[in-house]
Amino acid sequence: MAAVTGRAAGFIAKLYFSTSILETKDATALASATDAEFQVKDVADMGALSKTRNIIDIPVYGEDVASKLPGQADPGTFDFNITFNMDDVLHKSLRDDDGKTPHTFIIKFTQGNNATYAAFDGYIATADAGLPLDDRIQMDISVARSGGVTWVDAA
Repeated sequence: MAAVTGRAAGFIAKLYFSTSILETKDATALASATDAEFQVKDVADMGALSKTRNIIDIPVYGEDVASKLPGQADPGTFDFNITFNMDDVLHKSLRDDDGKTPHTFIIKFTQGNNATYAAFDGYIATADAGLPLDDRIQMDISVARSGGVTWVDAA
């Protein structure tokens, strides 16, 4: 198995949820954590994996332009939306989570036999159910990420 190459559309991405933290995030551990039983099914939309770094302005006496110094990065949140299935064990786990337990989330990008993983840890900050009368029952989930993203290209 090799890494995903070139440009791709979002439909090659699948989301996986671990009820605990994966201490090791290498290709072997991520491959076993992306079995079908851990896949979050009926994902309608996934947000961005981003981070924002705090940049500190350092004023220098007598200079016209302040210097810059990189500060800490904020991993931010990862948001996704599912069509809620009341019979799905993972959907109910996401719904009932108390927000105090860290989890590992994995996005697996596949292209034929090639795979690339993006793994991160975080807490479920919100799990809001939307109950429109004329549409699907959906759940918007926001994960407060507790660290950076580990990108792994399968070899």
